[in-house]
Amino acid sequence: MGDAATTSLGVDTVMAGRVERVGADEEFRTLFTDSFAAVARTVHLIVGDRAVAEEITQDAFVKLLGHWRTVSRYERPDLWVRRVAIRAAQRERHRTWRRGQLERSVAPRSWVEDPDGPDDQVRAAVETLAPKQRAVVVLFYFEDRPMAEIADLVGCSVSAGWSQLHTARKRLARLLAEEVDDDVR
Repeated sequence: MGDAATTSLGVDTVMAGRVERVGADEEFRTLFTDSFAAVARTVHLIVGDRAVAEEITQDAFVKLLGHWRTVSRYERPDLWVRRVAIRAAQRERHRTWRRGQLERSVAPRSWVEDPDGPDDQVRAAVETLAPKQRAVVVLFYFEDRPMAEIADLVGCSVSAGWSQLHTARKRLARLLAEEVDDDVR
């Protein structure tokens, strides 16, 4: 049940066992196996904490299982579970951001190891963005998703998505320019 990508994220047979115990059909099991790691990576990029990302992703799949009779008839049930997970990640990120825990964090937040992923300066800059801006940046640049899909996933209009991306890019440009200037001196 757990493929290498899923188990490398720290998800053991517990969630896979839950899926088996409730008697999920083969289509659900396949969707779970094929999508869990990718959804967890996206959520991790948004919340910045692996354990929280895995918990949010598991919760999204549990919700999917509860709605499976309806969602299984959708053209893309994978987008339903991704949307649920991303919105939960945004809520979690917003709570963390509002409490100021991001700045007071003792240990730096690690991202999923990805050789093609962003470098440390970009990661640090993206982590300072507001939750919705961060989600839009992650989905647009790291997942290469079209803005119409991003808007649907984060719960805004397409024009609001472009506005969030524009504002985020301006902030990132300013932050990254400062870091480059500091490195040059």
